Amino acid sequence: MDPAFDWKRTFDQLAPQLVLYARQLVQTKADAEDVVQMAFVRWWRRFPEGDPQHIPLLYAAVRTIALDQRRSDNRRVSREAKSDIAIAGENAPSFDPRPEQRETAEIIENALQDLSKEQREVVTLHLWGGLTFKEIAAISGESINTIAGRYRYALNNLQKKLAPVRDELVTSDEPPPVALDNVLPFSPATEVLS
Repeated sequence: MDPAFDWKRTFDQLAPQLVLYARQLVQTKADAEDVVQMAFVRWWRRFPEGDPQHIPLLYAAVRTIALDQRRSDNRRVSREAKSDIAIAGENAPSFDPRPEQRETAEIIENALQDLSKEQREVVTLHLWGGLTFKEIAAISGESINTIAGRYRYALNNLQKKLAPVRDELVTSDEPPPVALDNVLPFSPATEVLS
């Protein structure tokens, strides 16, 4: 194991992006956190030396575990529905903003939710996960051109959706939601809203 590699620091750095990505694939934030924890354990067992070049495989593990969990949850919901068990739907937000940022976070999250599942996945992996289109293509099993196209269409759709509130979001005195502030490599005004 590389003595300079620090698992705790790596987890602290990657977990927020991974939880946000997993949140796009599962129903609740708690489920997303569980998925990320399972993915980290799987990654650690496979690569105990913690080589950072294997980080894209961590995203692939999150995706696989989340999709497996979603299928399992769908089967459970179906069984419970048949047995007349009440199912409480959780609509917890993907972002975890401070109180003064909730409105902005809700606007952005609603815009993201209006994207197709495939476009939302690419945006999440690229912007919040920091993965390249090549890495996303490897994770999803799609071509790089398909991934780039989904990203381009997603940005166009977000720009259209956020255009009516663009000035309010850009000129707001409040900083962006914490989750966005910590993981976005750009200002929302420069890429999504421009």
